Amino acid sequence: MIKALLTHLLENAAKFTRSRPQALIEVGALEENGGTTFFIRDNGIGFDMKYADKLFVTFQRLHGRPEIEGSGTGLAIAKQVVRRHGGRIWAESTVGQGSIFYFTLQPDEKGTA
Repeated sequence: MIKALLTHLLENAAKFTRSRPQALIEVGALEENGGTTFFIRDNGIGFDMKYADKLFVTFQRLHGRPEIEGSGTGLAIAKQVVRRHGGRIWAESTVGQGSIFYFTLQPDEKGTA
């Protein structure tokens, strides 16, 4: 399931940086409040934060451009995976400057996510 999560987030970043002459996608982690927050940052087309509540809803697409493929399910699946692992997922973005998708995972009793 973690592979599916990362695949959807990375495919999303690749899709929205495709039109950039110098696409940049960064994957990383931050240690915060005794836990780890993972992130995928891109310099893609970004989105208006007033629509952020629609990002993780099945079949919702913030960009209606025909050249941007997709069914509107990738981020919804990513959210389901994160929830099944006791975490949360959110995004920050600026139109024309890219997006950052963050997620946390809750380790199980063995200490693995």
